[in-house]
Order: sequence, then C-alpha cells, then structure tokens
Amino acid sequence: MKTLERLRALARDAESKILLYVIDGVGGLPHPETGKTELEVAATPNLDAFALKSATGRTQPAGVGVASGSGPGHLALFGYPNLEIDLPRGVLEVLGATKVYHNGEATEGTFELRATDLTARGNFATVNEKLIVTDRRGGYPTTEQNEALIQRLSSEIRIDGVELFFFPGKQHRFAIAMRGEGLRGARLTDTDPQQTGLEVRPPKPIGEERPRAVALIKELMSKVHDVLGTSEPNYCLLRGIGTAPDLPSLEALYRIRAGAFAVYPMYRGVARLVGMEIIATDDRAAQIEQIKRHFDDFDFFFVHIKEPDAWGHKGDFDGRVSEMEKVDEHFGALAALPFDVIAVTGDHSTPTVIGDHSHHPVPTMVWSKNCLNDEVATYTERSVATGTLGTIAARDLMAYLLAEAGRFNKFGA
Repeated sequence: MKTLERLRALARDAESKILLYVIDGVGGLPHPETGKTELEVAATPNLDAFALKSATGRTQPAGVGVASGSGPGHLALFGYPNLEIDLPRGVLEVLGATKVYHNGEATEGTFELRATDLTARGNFATVNEKLIVTDRRGGYPTTEQNEALIQRLSSEIRIDGVELFFFPGKQHRFAIAMRGEGLRGARLTDTDPQQTGLEVRPPKPIGEERPRAVALIKELMSKVHDVLGTSEPNYCLLRGIGTAPDLPSLEALYRIRAGAFAVYPMYRGVARLVGMEIIATDDRAAQIEQIKRHFDDFDFFFVHIKEPDAWGHKGDFDGRVSEMEKVDEHFGALAALPFDVIAVTGDHSTPTVIGDHSHHPVPTMVWSKNCLNDEVATYTERSVATGTLGTIAARDLMAYLLAEAGRFNKFGA
C-alpha cells in the first residue's frame, strides 16, 4: 500500500465538493439483433449533455481480463489497491445491516464489527437426509418469515466460547457474525455448492490452517439444521466467510469527510469499511433529498444506483434500457447541485447478453472546471473509448478526482 501512503502525504484540505455517482454494472455489450448496447438505445439527455463537457474514458476495476465483484470494484473506486485486499462478502453484509439479533433480542442500528469477528453471508436452504441440497433458497421465505427464522435461531443456538449475532435480510438471505478468540484473519471457503443435487461443501481454510474457525462454522450449520428440523427451509449455506481487513479510512488518507447515500446494505457496508458516514436512504428520491440536506456536512458524496446491475443479471435488455432512462433523470437532479467535481462510473460491467459481471471496461466521465473535455457527446461504451481520460485502473480514479478538486499538494520539488 505504498501508493496510499504517498497520496496520504500529498493530501491537503480544501473547500471543494466531489460527487462519485456509481451506476452498478453499467457497462454493456451489443444486442445480437440490433448491434447496439443498452446505453446506445436508451434516451439519456442528462448523461449525454454531461459527456459533452467532461473528460470521458473507461476504468478497469480489477485489471485487464478480470471480472470484478462488487466489493473489490467499490474498493478500487475509493482508491484502495483492491487486488491486494481480501474482502469477504460476509463483512460487507454485516457492516451494511441495520438490525441484529443477539440471544434472541433484536437491536436496531448498525453493528460495531471487530477485526476478530468471523462473518458470513447466508442463504436459508433445504437439504435431504444426506445433506444434498434440494433448494438453495429454502422455498423462498418471505422477508417476514426470514426474520422469524432468525429470531428463532438466535434464541435457541448457543456455541461455547463465542457470541453469535444474526442479521436478517430479504427473503432467503441473512448474515452472521461470531465473536471469540482465535478468529482474527480467518478466511474459509464457501459451503454453498452453487446448484441443487450436490452435497453441502465442508468449510476449508483459505491459506493458513484455521481449525477453530472451521469447527465453529461446522457446528453452527449443524445446530441450524437441528433447530429447523425437517421443515422448509431446514439448513443454511454460507458464503464469503472471513474477518474484516484493516484499512485506513478515507478521512485518514485524503482528509475528506465522506458520506454514503446507498439504498442496499452491501454498499453501505463497503462504505462503512472505509469510514464513510451512512445517510439513510430508501430510494432515489430520498437520495436527492438527503444530499441537499447534508450538502454542507461532507466533502465527498458516494451515490450508489443498484438497479441497472439487477437488470443485467436478469438478462433483460429492454428492462435495463428503461432503467437507464430513469437513472438519467435522477442524475440530472444531482448534477444541478453545486459540486466542484462530478464522476459517473460503475463498479464493474454486467452486460445483459452475458447476465453476469464481465471483464469489460466501465464507461466513465469526470467533470470539473479544469477538466480537459473532449468531443464525446454521448455516454456510451463505444463513444467514451475515444475520450481524453483514456482507459485507467479504477483504483486511480480517486486520485484524479482529488486532484481535480484541488486536494493534493505537488509531489517533489
């Protein structure tokens, strides 16, 4: 992390304000019939007008040829060397949760995760007597049923030597945290076989041996099975099992007060991991309202838009086109606020023709009063490829934004 230390030494205070507008999974590919991408089909007058006055280009979230997960993709956008950081999904889910059950009692609010807490993201599931998975989502319980299950597990399960924390989620999803000795730095493989008809995978250490962590995860899964019995769901599958990395905050690195305006828990989680203050927002209208309300409170505003990624995973080209037109309206409202630097990008590409994250570069635009704008007049994958920003590593974007905002001193004499 030598580059971070160098940037920390250059950082200085300023009055400027930065908006990082992240459209999850925004990059697409041509439709096989029309030859056009979703961005090329969608009517996005605000994004196109912004392109005309911006430096445009592309970002690579995890290097050439590598498809990035959402967690690493966001770490890169915040300026961290994501390829050097192991970031378990369980950590993000726990950090982003707003309700926790401990010994059967619920507490509202964020959870203060410790570096020694072992976390995991869970799915309620159904297995047969041989632990063969018959339903990876446990009959799709409702969110209300999910919370009832979580309360029951929290009330009935005890494991010697550790405290258990359960975090309800939507439908079949939840998260857990274990607090005890000997868990710092643990990282385990997923127990989810990723398809039905296969046996639950035993957790195994990634890297050095972690017998205590392995034993605790096995005991937890067994006790969940004992409590739920033969009902549906009757088991849990765990993914992203591990402890949190130790990262310096954005304020410590860049001397900025950062606020996160994200609707979904995971993205609140990655923002909390780097020290952002989470401002509660339930939808896009609330994002606009809260940013206006807190405009004087922050130097850096992280806005996350999830839905384009969801349409990408569904493989719904037309749905994503329609969604991008709604995103355009939302962006227009925020771009009208008196920010000094505005960036539009994504954490990775999720083309509908693939239906998953892909390695393709992410279309990106940056505006400031001193930016070198280009002749690009539309926000599309092909048009921005010719822009003055070029194709850069996503982890370098943050430094570029800070420089445009006048927040770096000169390097060297």
